[in-house]
Amino acid sequence: MLARYFDIDTPINSTAGIKEFKALAVELIDEENSATYNQAIMEFGALQCKPQNPLCETCPLSNSCLALKNNRISLLPVKLKKAKIKKRYFNYLVFLSEDNETVLEQRLGKGIWEGLYQFPLLESKSLIDAEAVLAESNLVAEEIDDLPKISLFNDTPIIHKLSHQHIYTRFWILENTEFNRKPIPLSKIQEYPVPVLISNFINEFQLSEY
Repeated sequence: MLARYFDIDTPINSTAGIKEFKALAVELIDEENSATYNQAIMEFGALQCKPQNPLCETCPLSNSCLALKNNRISLLPVKLKKAKIKKRYFNYLVFLSEDNETVLEQRLGKGIWEGLYQFPLLESKSLIDAEAVLAESNLVAEEIDDLPKISLFNDTPIIHKLSHQHIYTRFWILENTEFNRKPIPLSKIQEYPVPVLISNFINEFQLSEY
């Protein structure tokens, strides 16, 4: 209602809009009858100045409504559309060698956790099983006789919520596998800057004590 009456196009669900309309409401409130005033405003918005098809023809405030005067009733109030939340599925591959070494890689390019280190990441379209992890991560080759020993650290995904995406994360432990990149000692894993998600795993799994 306030957006229409004062012809304000600041989005009502934005940070600036919430602040602006709150200040305006405080300025207009009847301090002696605040409860009655607030109830009247809510009922007026629900019954008269409705979000869709407001009853401007019978509105007692039509002569002073700026949005009606400026022919902007259908444009107000402005409300930002919520961004669609994208679901992503992260499978971190935690390699453990007989020499107590593992593999970390640095996240490059633009995006979340840029520059931080992580275990090799396999991103999938949904939750996958151990067989799919081995196949999709190209760990299984024709010349390999014995498959790596693989186990799932957390069957229930850890959900990391960001403003525009929810990341479903599981950690897969692969023991006694050969590395095709330079390993690091598990005793030095705490020296690498990692996202909080991975830091929590390292502490819970006590990797640095291996």
